Amino acid sequence: MAFSLTGQDVETLSGLLGPATEAGSSSWFWNIRHEASGRVLALTISSNVDLGAGTHGVVVSAQTHQGYVELHDVQAMLPVEPDEVMFIARGESTFSSLVVGRSCTCSLFSNIRADVVRTDFADLDPVLLMAAAQLSLAESLLESSSDA
Repeated sequence: MAFSLTGQDVETLSGLLGPATEAGSSSWFWNIRHEASGRVLALTISSNVDLGAGTHGVVVSAQTHQGYVELHDVQAMLPVEPDEVMFIARGESTFSSLVVGRSCTCSLFSNIRADVVRTDFADLDPVLLMAAAQLSLAESLLESSSDA
């Protein structure tokens, strides 16, 4: 089942990140500012994007003063209280996640093997712990969308 941003999703995201602006018939934009730190983050979510090879999907992009990141073919989103959201894309045996927050935090975890999320943290190489911990929040979504 393809993920598509719904009106309810936009309301949920606006509750976490602040008000959204419609940026087109199937795109939404959040201009997030964190006054205490001076950070800004521009978040765009576009549904029904032509991803090539006859495939359409969701693309999430985040731009900060430090750089620009995009996550293609997003298949799930997970609100993380109190003020973050995790977007998840799945490959054949890997997952990627873009996590953004109201305080203008932005983290990308890319091409994480599914078995890393299912491994006991005590058995993981310490380098993998942050990615495993982040994606473990969405483990139920990962399992429902993969046999990997």
